[in-house]
Amino acid sequence: MGKRKLNGTSFYQCDWTGFPMKSAHCYWPSWSSTGKLFKKGSYCNWESVVAHATQQRAKELITQEELDKVMEHIEGITGTVVEPAPHYEELAHTKGRMSAQDFHNACVFQKHPITGVKISPAGEVFEVLIHPDTTSECTGRFRFEHYLHKPFSYHGAPNSFHSMRKKGNKGTDRDLSVWYYAVKDLPHNPHASNLFKMQLYGDVLLVQQSREQSFFPRERYISFTKTHFDEQFCKKRKRQEIQCMSMSGYAEAREQMQAALNQYEATAAQAALRPQEMASTQKVGQTDGRILAKKLKARVAAQTPTPPAAVLEAHPR
Repeated sequence: MGKRKLNGTSFYQCDWTGFPMKSAHCYWPSWSSTGKLFKKGSYCNWESVVAHATQQRAKELITQEELDKVMEHIEGITGTVVEPAPHYEELAHTKGRMSAQDFHNACVFQKHPITGVKISPAGEVFEVLIHPDTTSECTGRFRFEHYLHKPFSYHGAPNSFHSMRKKGNKGTDRDLSVWYYAVKDLPHNPHASNLFKMQLYGDVLLVQQSREQSFFPRERYISFTKTHFDEQFCKKRKRQEIQCMSMSGYAEAREQMQAALNQYEATAAQAALRPQEMASTQKVGQTDGRILAKKLKARVAAQTPTPPAAVLEAHPR
């Protein structure tokens, strides 16, 4: 469907649902023979792309390899396995009764647990398995307050903020979501306070949130493991240089190697002769340019000149 124009205003239309959108949020990834990525189509969210790709594979319009590449690309962007969206025939403007908000709620419904990292006031850092809440009103969302120690006198929801940390000079498409209770009734958490440069109390829970685009605002939380925590917050220790030999031992070994080298050179030079003792050499006395010039003139004068060929023919012997 792509880009549309109505009464002088441009908008996009989702290729799976037909929903109008202000901008093209998601796309169908395609690659050329050289590996260059092309962004085709316009979709309201990544679930719609997965649903369309799954349908195309069921109709054998694309190969299994193409479907796997699309799924791998989407998983790299979102950080998790994306479920297909409801079929477009379930929407109210086609054959069903589902509104745009109901479609969005079905897409953001979480079915699988994620891994988070919990920092206790005692300084312990460990992983916790967080399950989505599918019992009350079937929201399919995560209730992080169930994994935090709640203060007795506090009845509100936990607080959260995003820490947009990056590794080196490279940016990231993930936000680190920090959940905690902003009350002082809980024990002080010095480890988390030092990490985030603010006073935190009680348990602190860390998860990741994907920065993906969608036609409705959404929050997709993904796993944040202990390995991720160590990579972002723990400084790598420099490898300690192991001294294999002491200085005195090295000096002794060096003397032994030098003695062995001297002995080898002496053995190899036993049959050698001095240049003066060699038969093919002769000592030459001191000389200068004047003496060399006299010798050259004498050598030229000693040579018998050869007459020209015409003279030899005219006066044969």
